[in-house]
Parts: sequence; structure tokens; C-alpha cells
Amino acid sequence: MAEQEIYYEMLWDCTQCNTKGLLGDSHRHCPTCGAAQDPGKRYFPKEGEEVEAKNHKFVGADWSCAYCSSPNSAAAAHCTNCGAGQDGTKPVAIVADTAAVPEEPAQKPVPVARSTGWLRWALGLLALAVIGIVFLFTSTKETTATVAERSWAREIQIEQMARVSETAWCDSVPGDAYGVSRSREQRSTRQVPDGQTCHDERIDKGDGTFVKRRECTPRYRAEPVYDDRCRYQVNRWRSVRTLKADTQNALMPVWPMVSNLNANFLGGGMGALGSEREGTRRENYVLTLASGGKTWTCNVSETVWSRYQEGASTPLKVRLTGGADCDSLQ
Repeated sequence: MAEQEIYYEMLWDCTQCNTKGLLGDSHRHCPTCGAAQDPGKRYFPKEGEEVEAKNHKFVGADWSCAYCSSPNSAAAAHCTNCGAGQDGTKPVAIVADTAAVPEEPAQKPVPVARSTGWLRWALGLLALAVIGIVFLFTSTKETTATVAERSWAREIQIEQMARVSETAWCDSVPGDAYGVSRSREQRSTRQVPDGQTCHDERIDKGDGTFVKRRECTPRYRAEPVYDDRCRYQVNRWRSVRTLKADTQNALMPVWPMVSNLNANFLGGGMGALGSEREGTRRENYVLTLASGGKTWTCNVSETVWSRYQEGASTPLKVRLTGGADCDSLQ
């Protein structure tokens, strides 16, 4: 069986004689001056100061008289203040409980036309600035440059199979791990139910009264989740040194000589601890160009680099910002 709702009195203030805290259901007229209640002025009392509307029967939201604006019970066919009929009238507005919500300070109105005009000007200037920046960084002019210097560099990483210490959650340990040890550590957290957070919500019934309804939401607490953390050793290739060659070694690009690799360390074969192998190879080719006292450095492919000799002239596109468009080198 549903719990019977308890009704409480809304409050209103008389605007004629300034009497405050009148009861919304009991005082349909001001007991001081007789002025009719204004339903738009109803408000909720402070928490803990509610007055119960005893023996109140809810028949619906009030309707506001179209002639004298007096609030009337939904059961009344005519206005109790002036006798006008209910036909064509609308229910009074429902008041929201804003006691717990601080009012925001009123903001000064902004002239719409002036704001829109300044906005158009600002957007226009921004668009022109963007176009100017794009033009500045993409537009080029062609000049004739001289190849002042050519340089190259190549390197080879040498890797060695080494014993590496690592940690991971035990369900992610690689199959070739050894020397495994375990410990318990927190891996994550989980949210577990921890009761409810409840508050009373006050609801305007529109007839000078309100009711309280208990609203509850689930509450959770964070609980640590523990798992096995493994520490282990595993054999992995690691870079141990770099072999380099550059323009100081030869005019034309060559790879550095790879020798004296421990490919069969202690008879264990390739992949045994201490064995070595070639790793990643990297190469870099640079052209330095000059014209009219300015110099530019371009990183290019080996194919482009090999086409240019020192002292040779070549067309070069230069951006308006002063940087060279190295992609223009063919």
C-alpha cells in the first residue's frame, strides 16, 4: 500500500500591505488588507519551517482568474473573488524549489546589433589574418642557388643478446622468462555499492501546497583489486654500440664495415647470451645551398643528393618567410 503524502503550505507575500509569510492554502486573501493572493508570488519556506496543511485534499492545480488574477481551486467553477467562470483559463505556474541553488548574478544586457557588428569585424580580420599567414608560408619565389656543400652520414646499430630484468603482471609474462618471483600488488580499483545518498525533494502541487519526496541515488566506494606481479629475467636483443661513417671517411656514401661480431659466443650459436648482430640502419643526406649571402640546408634522398655536385647551380624555390622549399629540388 502506497504511503499517503503529507501536504505542506506554500508561502506568499502580500504586495499591497507588505505582509510576509502568508500561507498558500489557508490564506487565499491577505488577512491584513484583504488583497487576493498572487499565485506567481508563491515560494517554498525555509527547511525545517514547513507548516503542514492538515486535512488537505488535492483536487488539482489552481486556475488563475482571467479577470482578477485570483487563484481558485480546480474544483471551483467560478472565481471566488469576482465570480468569473473558469472557461478558457489556464493552471497557475508551478514553482521550482531553488533553495539549494544559489541565484546567479543578473548580467547586463548586451546590445545585440553592436555585438553582432563587432563580431563580424573580428571574424573578418581573423579570416584575413589566416589567409595572410597561409599565403606567407605557402607562396614562393624562384631563385638560383649554388651547392655550397654536400654531406652524408650512415650508421648501423649493433645489437647484443643480453639478460634483461623486467616486471609485468603475471598473466602477461612472456613464455621464455626465467628466474620468476611473485608479489601481491594493487592492480586497479573497483566500485562497490556503499549505501545510498538521499535528499528530500520538494514539489509544488500548484494549489498553494507542496509535498516532499525522498530521492535516493546509489553510493559507491573505491575498493583496491590485488593481483600477482612478477619479476623475471628474459634474453632480448639490445643496442650496445653504433658504427658510423660520414663525409670525413669518403666522398661517396658507404656503409661502415661490420666486423668482430660475437656471432657464436661460448659456442651457444646466434641468439645465445653475448652474441651480436646487425640492427637498424640509418642514413642522412644533406645539401647546403647559398645565394645572395643566404644559405639553406636541405635534407634530401640519396637519389636527389647524388645529382648535385659542389659548385653546381640549381633553381630553388624560396618561401616569403625566407625558408627554402627543399621539395623543389629534383
